[in-house]
Amino acid sequence: MLWFVACASLPAPAAAQWYVAGYLGANATRPATVSIEVPASNVAIDFHDVEFAARPFESPQYYGWRVGGLFGARRRFGVEAEFIHLKVIGKTGAAYSTSGTAGTSSFVPGQPMRSLVERYSMTHGLNFLVVNVVARRELAEGRAAFVVRGGGGPTIPHTETTVLGQAVDQYEFAGLGWHAAAGLDVRLRGRWSLVGEYEFTYARPEITVSGGHGRTTAATHHVAVGLAFGLSR
Repeated sequence: MLWFVACASLPAPAAAQWYVAGYLGANATRPATVSIEVPASNVAIDFHDVEFAARPFESPQYYGWRVGGLFGARRRFGVEAEFIHLKVIGKTGAAYSTSGTAGTSSFVPGQPMRSLVERYSMTHGLNFLVVNVVARRELAEGRAAFVVRGGGGPTIPHTETTVLGQAVDQYEFAGLGWHAAAGLDVRLRGRWSLVGEYEFTYARPEITVSGGHGRTTAATHHVAVGLAFGLSR
């Protein structure tokens, strides 16, 4: 639906330049507070500055794809749909500073996070499905182009959590996420081109844990390289 609304908002072009692209890469998510609430067990605790692993080259790997169109006589602007699969894996074996309660008392300082939260991961992806606005400027007499894009849409992570010994593994809607990227598109042969870019994503996924919910902030840096068909002309 967002895709068709975005397309309808643009002036009718004489012809569109359609393209598809796919890429692999790596990501790093900044440390953030992880909040766990399980009302029936009187748990309401924040783990501060939790670190996250990405493991982008282990199955399932980091990847993304996009499909879109450029419009106007110079093909400088367009819209696209993009899917981004990245992993966010809490390092629960470490000890972090905490605030709040865990049962009937405060969490004992120095205990590893896993003594209460054994897993806090999205290993089948903190998946972003976004609609982007795209701007493209040709360089080097059309042999390359600088491309920027930005947009937003739902996050649909596959969460894997174990809290108080109870596991939950499922896909779920976890709120909206935002995306921005900048990079180069370098023509290869025909309509094929090589793409390389820096991306940044931001989300505040609220996910289900057994008997309650968890929240964190996922501010993530990405580097991606891939191939596009139809983005160059």
